[in-house]
Amino acid sequence: MKITKILAGALLLTGSMFAATITSTSGPEGSYGNAGASVVIGTASAATESVRVTSKEGSASSSATKEANGYEWVLSWNVDPTLSWSYTTITNGFQSVDFFIPVVGGSYDQIFNSGGYAITGTKNSAGAGITGFKVEAIVPYNTTIVPQGLVTVPNTTGVKGSLSKSDDNTNSGGIGPFVPFGPSPAVTGMMGVRVSFTAILSKGDQLSLNGTLTIEKETPPVPEPATFGLIGAALVGLGVFARRRA
Repeated sequence: MKITKILAGALLLTGSMFAATITSTSGPEGSYGNAGASVVIGTASAATESVRVTSKEGSASSSATKEANGYEWVLSWNVDPTLSWSYTTITNGFQSVDFFIPVVGGSYDQIFNSGGYAITGTKNSAGAGITGFKVEAIVPYNTTIVPQGLVTVPNTTGVKGSLSKSDDNTNSGGIGPFVPFGPSPAVTGMMGVRVSFTAILSKGDQLSLNGTLTIEKETPPVPEPATFGLIGAALVGLGVFARRRA
């Protein structure tokens, strides 16, 4: 069973490197759909950027950096399907970000979701913080919020210096395992996450968040060696019985 570990505060790629376009890691394969992010700051309307996904694996980022926009994001994907995201902000107040990718349809019934943050507060500030941080899994995207995929990370306030925290949907500290989800195992179209939090930031403070959402099909149980022995013994017994009847 696959286990994904989150590293809070991972280095972000700046928007100038991708300029909201895809960077593919495999050759052209057709068209899967759109991937991107939708950002809400406070009560403002969502600012949505998306790209066309033509390869199984790829990445994209916001068209503007945090210095120009107050935030920046990076998204990478495997449509088979795994979604990894990161978001950095220097903006104070409530923020909500949807990350979404297309997926190859299938009977996925296992989910792993993780989230974490790294916060940096300047010594001269009142102290940086984050409250109400949660990551909701949406499978399929814009349709169903999967309760088994909810991640919450404890609040932090008054940081002068650096501090990081992370967790996953099983409260195992960011290392899994996968858990069953429903009610229907059939997944088509898209999947995504909704990241929401309130930042407590002064000038010079910074908050970086990241995470990974993966869904997969449950692997059928592999018989133990003793089970194989029992099966073999049964087959031998049937052979002996058949010879006696003959």
